[in-house]
Amino acid sequence: MIRIACIGDSITWGFTLLNPRKQSYPALLQEMLGVDYTVRNFGYNDASARFDADTPYVKKRVYRLSLSWNPDIVIIMLGTNDTKRQNWDPEIFRRDYSKLVDSYLQLPSKPRVILVAPIRIFLPFKVPILGLYPETMETGVRPAILEIAAEKELEVIDLKDLFTDSAYMMDGVHPQRKGAKMMAEAIFAYLHLCGDVFPAMAE
Repeated sequence: MIRIACIGDSITWGFTLLNPRKQSYPALLQEMLGVDYTVRNFGYNDASARFDADTPYVKKRVYRLSLSWNPDIVIIMLGTNDTKRQNWDPEIFRRDYSKLVDSYLQLPSKPRVILVAPIRIFLPFKVPILGLYPETMETGVRPAILEIAAEKELEVIDLKDLFTDSAYMMDGVHPQRKGAKMMAEAIFAYLHLCGDVFPAMAE
């Protein structure tokens, strides 16, 4: 049984979905991968990568649970809430995001860690929703994640072009049912292409 931990914020958790336990991208990924895999959703609403942000992921119980689970694969999608003005600092973001990634790389299970550069932030109402800024995502967060992935020689999935407008997210941030399915399909497709790493997927 291959254990997959999905680390993230409200986008991972499934905020705005009627039934996150069944409709979030980790839940849908579980359905796609089948019985040889166990996918757990360790998302936390409003979570940031920065350790001293308004809601630091590393200070939440789900973070500790994700570590103690000793996953075989870790999928990390954080950074959206780091675009808030009170949270954003490029140097601190890089430092803390890197430390968070290292905490998984150092697990006894020696997991395959995959970084996800998050989906875009849209402004359907012409103002930042929840204080999240698309410019900071595209000029700060996304480049930093791609650079960290390159420095650590880790796999990265860039979801920038998954959505071109807010059609699948009424608030411009949180994918609804169809959008969550598109995210799951994109991540599944990536894992499937790399199926040779785990025989269960290659069969």
